[in-house]
Amino acid sequence: MGFGKAFILSLAAFVGLNFVFTIVYYALGTGFDVLFSTIEAAPLMILYYLFGSILSTPFTIFNWTIAQPFLGNFDLTFLILGLGYLIAPIIAAILAGRFGESKGQCFGGWLLTAVISIVAVFIGVYLSNPFRTTVSTMYLWGSLDSILIYSIISCVINIVFYGFFALLVSKIEYY
Repeated sequence: MGFGKAFILSLAAFVGLNFVFTIVYYALGTGFDVLFSTIEAAPLMILYYLFGSILSTPFTIFNWTIAQPFLGNFDLTFLILGLGYLIAPIIAAILAGRFGESKGQCFGGWLLTAVISIVAVFIGVYLSNPFRTTVSTMYLWGSLDSILIYSIISCVINIVFYGFFALLVSKIEYY
């Protein structure tokens, strides 16, 4: 039961926080007209708004939130989006770590959340050409193969990096 709790709470927190930060980003920035027009053009973009932060590696997010404001490229809306991409996986991994009953269940709950997230993005990429075009322009990728390779590498990096937080807050200690 610990693995199920860790996974469900981790997935719910990940999706919920991605949704909240996406809404805040569009509310402070370009407005909801851009959000709705994007969803109207590519309905599967909803998958990106719910699961898309798994495509960004932690280094990229730290660059958005820490380095860019110091370099003079400060944009509050982009900072909010970057913080959302940073906070959502950390909170999801911490919840997986707190509700798992063993180290394996803690890490596995976060791992399954990350894998489900990348699979949801893959579904959007394969089923919708406007989705693929939008994601490619956001991350400067070219072909479908480069999207697949970069996404898998990013997912593995996120699993390892944020999995550390799941293991760190686990209730189980080895002596």
